[in-house]
Amino acid sequence: MLEWIRNSYPVAVFRRFFELELLDRSFGLAAQAFVALLPLVILIVAVFAGSDGSVIANQLIERFGLEGAAADAVSSLFDSPAPTFVISWTALFITSYSAFSLSRKLSRTYGAIFQIPSLLPKQLGRGLAWVLLQVVMFAISAGLRNLWRDSDLAVGLLAGFATFIFWLLTEYAGIRLLVPSINRRLLVPAAILSSIGHMGIIVWAAVYMPRTLQTQAEQFGPIGVTFSLFTLILVGVVVMLVAPLLVGVYAQRKHAVLANAQGPTQTGE
Repeated sequence: MLEWIRNSYPVAVFRRFFELELLDRSFGLAAQAFVALLPLVILIVAVFAGSDGSVIANQLIERFGLEGAAADAVSSLFDSPAPTFVISWTALFITSYSAFSLSRKLSRTYGAIFQIPSLLPKQLGRGLAWVLLQVVMFAISAGLRNLWRDSDLAVGLLAGFATFIFWLLTEYAGIRLLVPSINRRLLVPAAILSSIGHMGIIVWAAVYMPRTLQTQAEQFGPIGVTFSLFTLILVGVVVMLVAPLLVGVYAQRKHAVLANAQGPTQTGE
């Protein structure tokens, strides 16, 4: 019985998770996403919409129903009293490069999970495409989530289904961009599991984030909001890594079983 448990699929996933140091990688990727993708979104809003981070702040306040100290802390974190346009292009370049570096790190992590090559130097343009995909995904998914939350049952279900399909397509495209040599038999289930995980995060965040944002903001002010947002990003990164890990471990175990089954036949020949 103990031997069966040791050789089971869940234990293999658990073991592989720590062999690849995915917990450490998750913290590193989440930290870089927090300091790269989030400022990049704010700067793009500033450059193309003529607004500062108040747009993001208002979205968070409205989505999670924040009020009082929590609403003030979120506004203080994202609002900029300085004219954003003066520094936006320099900051946009810096945050874009940081986001591009994030795409390369995520590519190497996916490559380690699936045991396939990550992006080659001549394929670095795919990393830039991944960054743009994340920005577009953030903007569109926010609108779909609001529609899902604020509509009646019929429209809400339709918006929820549209959100899932949107996540599925973007996850499929994102993984394909970062590991172009991946087999479709691995890519499709990885994208499906990742999409299911992200839908779960939306539900979890609707329950967890309002309470924790309110509590953290009242205790620590804007830095408490930072803690809560980082936790949300970290959970999202873990889902991005665990979903392909489940597929990768399953495929590797299946390949090992087939290799062992063919071994005696090839030896006999």
